[in-house]
This record gives sequence, structure tokens and C-alpha cells, in this order.
Amino acid sequence: MDNYNGNGNYNNYNNNYNPNGQYSNYVNSSYQGGYPNGTVPVQPNGGNSVPPKKPKSKFGIGLLVGVLITVAAVMLIAVIAVFVFFRGMKTGSAEMDYQEKLDTIQMYLDNYYLYNIDDEMLEDSLAAGLLNGIDDKYAKYYTKEEFDQLMEETSGSYGGIGISIIMNDDGQVEVYKVFKDSPAEKAGIQVKDIIVEADLERDFEDIDQLVSIVRGEEGTTVDIVVLRDGKEIPMTVERRIIDMETVTYKMLENNIGYIQLTEFDTISVDQFNNALDALESQGMTSLILDLRDNPGGDYDTVIAMADRVLPEGKITTVVDKQGTEQTEYSDEEHQISIPMVVLINENSASASELFTGAIKDYGIATIVGETSYGKGIVQSIFRLEDGSGMKFTTEEYLTPNGNHINGVGVVPDIEVSIPEEAYDDGELTEDEDTQLQKAIEVLTQ
Repeated sequence: MDNYNGNGNYNNYNNNYNPNGQYSNYVNSSYQGGYPNGTVPVQPNGGNSVPPKKPKSKFGIGLLVGVLITVAAVMLIAVIAVFVFFRGMKTGSAEMDYQEKLDTIQMYLDNYYLYNIDDEMLEDSLAAGLLNGIDDKYAKYYTKEEFDQLMEETSGSYGGIGISIIMNDDGQVEVYKVFKDSPAEKAGIQVKDIIVEADLERDFEDIDQLVSIVRGEEGTTVDIVVLRDGKEIPMTVERRIIDMETVTYKMLENNIGYIQLTEFDTISVDQFNNALDALESQGMTSLILDLRDNPGGDYDTVIAMADRVLPEGKITTVVDKQGTEQTEYSDEEHQISIPMVVLINENSASASELFTGAIKDYGIATIVGETSYGKGIVQSIFRLEDGSGMKFTTEEYLTPNGNHINGVGVVPDIEVSIPEEAYDDGELTEDEDTQLQKAIEVLTQ
């Protein structure tokens, strides 16, 4: 299954997949027994009963004094022991290094935590916490299951039934797209169907829960119940390898070709080349590339697609932590030499901005729309030895002219916004799409 997100996107930023990424031994705490620095924590002194009152006598007073002295001595010993105990923890001390702190926390959990600890969950939480602490909003840790799903999304191919879904305003999982010739289409699933059950599970907390049920190995089946016109319709759908449709195209009036790029996935390269070939064979004389709401995708993919569009020269330069620069180039074999417009908006991010920024620097197209998101950095994905994985920011990219995009975005040549009232009926028509209409105007004037 299935491409999903409330806005038709999933948040897969510019990921350079490195299957041979280095494994980082983040933490492998092991408790060796004993207490810090050999100090045993002293429990509060309690349980001593108070003797019944007796007639006062010199002996009684002496006994009372003796008891008070003894109690005072015990309390002093307890205070000293607690002091030594906390000294052993080195609380707030710069002397406690990172590994020592983790080992100490592990020791206290082992000895004092009331309940059993799920070691696998603890390790996953520890790894996730490490990445959460580096002040990188794009950093993320993935469990093995999450990492496998990420790789499917990045490739654009997965075992599923071929639908795109959203969570509608009523909190229902609604089908908003059925892929052509997909198992879902053959089974009879339609746009606007509400998925109420999958393999006997209902009341989905979120879309991820449904996706985890519906996706699976090719050749297996999933039982689905959809709600349509007030009736529940059961159906059995066979899973197969689905190639997401990330590129759509059509010919507009005046031989203007139109290509919409929704993501830069591995599979997008062939889809993009096929779209250009098809439109050229139909007599295309100008082109609109629509990158609005495109969140980005795979780095190698956007480089390959930019090579098809740009003249010979630089595509981008990426700079890493050490200041090492790597420049990507386009060759002279392919380029688009007809008039062109690129549409962007505030949701065009990452690979979309790399692509648009290069086109703008070469001056081979007019950029129309709104300033893009401003994500001019690259995240690398690393697979760990146990099948889990992580991603974090590793590089910044610059446009061919050396411009920084991160935090700035790509500014359009012609700024155009879509009026809010155009969305009142829930559907944006071509006539209401002021950005598209401006692109057509630019190419026909």
C-alpha cells in the first residue's frame, strides 16, 4: 500500500541511502553488579517501637538519654551513608562521563525499578533519544520494521494493493486514489470508499496502523471491508508489488506539456523520462513542471532527473562536516531547450528546491508560485547491524551559482498565490488554479 499523508505527501526528505553505512555502537550498557564505588545505600531507619511510659526514675532518665544518644548516632551514620551514597553517584559532576552515567542508570533500574524491563524497547528508546538530542529536526531512529518500510517508500515500490488514503475530517480512513490496473482496482475499491476493516481489525487509531496491516508479501491476500453509500462491502484483495505513480502528465492546449512531480523516488526517474518522451512525441512545444507540494526524496534520483533537463554544467555542490565539496554535473547528451515554467509553493522542499534552484540559475525556465520551503540540506540514511536504522543531516547543498537555500528557499520569478476561496468546495479546478493559469499565460504571450 500505499502512499499516504493528510496533504498527499509523506515526509520523506532528501535521503541519500547508504546500505553500507557505518554502524555506530551507540550504547550497550551492561550492569556488572554492586553499587557505585562500592557504597551500599542505607535504608531509612524505621520500625523501632516506642516503649510504654514508666514512672520517671534516675535509671529511666539515664535509659532515655542513652536511647537518644543511640538514635542520634544512628541518624548521623545514616546521613553520612546517604552523603557517601550520593557522592558515589557523582550527581551533577563533570567527572561522570556519558557511558558511566548510562551504566549507573542501568544499575538503578535493575535494582530498584518495580516492574520488568523490555530490553529491546529500552535499547530502541535509548537510540531514539540519542538522535533526539542532537538538535536536528530531521534526525530519526527507525526500528527494523520502520526501517524496512522507509526503504519501500524511498524506492517507490512495495507489496500492497495500490491505493492512496487519507484520514478525512470525520476521522475515517478514506480512499482518495486507486492506481490503474492495481489489485485494488480489480477488487472493486473506489475513490471515496471508507475502509472500516482490514483482516478483522477496526477502529484504526491512525493511518499507520492500517498501512501495517495492508502491506505485505506479494501473493498474499488481505480481507478488507469498505463503507460505500451506507453499506459495508467485504472483499479479498491480493497483494502484489506496486510501483507508486510519482509522475503524471498530460497535454494542455497550445501544445503545452504538463508534468507533475509529487516525489523524487527511485522509480521516478523512468516515469519522468517516459513522460517527457511521450509529450515530445505528441508535439510538445513548451513545458510546465509542477513541483508544488513535492517534499523531496532521493538525492541520486533528483540528480538523474536534473541531468535530463539541464545543459552541460554543474547541478549542485554538497558540502560536508569537514568542508569537503562534491559537485554533481549534467552532461550534454540531454537537455530541455523549449520554453519552460516551473511551479513551486511553500511546500516544495529539499530535492524539489535543488531541482528548481539549478533550473533558475541556468535561466532556462520561469519560476512561478510562492517561495519554497527552504530545506537546503541532505540527510543520509544508515542501516545498523540489527536491521534498524537512522538518518540525520550530513551535508548542505548549494545551487550551481553557489547560493545557499537552507532557511531561505527559492524565490519565484513571478509570485502568485491561490485565493483561499478557490478551495471552498474541496476541489481546485484548473480555472481556479491561478498559479497554473499564470504559467500558461507566460508560455503563450
